[in-house]
Amino acid sequence: MPHQNPVAPTTSLTINGVEYGLLFDLNAVAEAEELTDRPLLTGLRQRDISTPTISLVRAMLFASIRAKHPEVSFELAKSFVTRKNLGEIWAAVLTAWTQGLAEPDKDADENPTQD
Repeated sequence: MPHQNPVAPTTSLTINGVEYGLLFDLNAVAEAEELTDRPLLTGLRQRDISTPTISLVRAMLFASIRAKHPEVSFELAKSFVTRKNLGEIWAAVLTAWTQGLAEPDKDADENPTQD
């Protein structure tokens, strides 16, 4: 089972009545980079964000879903993406990407809130 940060931000996505948690960590980025054969850590291009290819959506969905759901195969993840839900899936993947790769707030780490 992959090592996971239990407090890492997870984005919920419901597909066919099943709720999945999407998480982008460095393992997910590496998996998506292998599937797309391109560097993603340096950021997605604006064209990718506004008009992604189906292969990019599938690869990033698969990579982000595996952290919380290792039983989901690439073939199953690919089948989740349809013309009808493409926009919804891509929005969730981008949210997971943004949350998962955001740098922690340095001030919050240095000055924890006291109760």
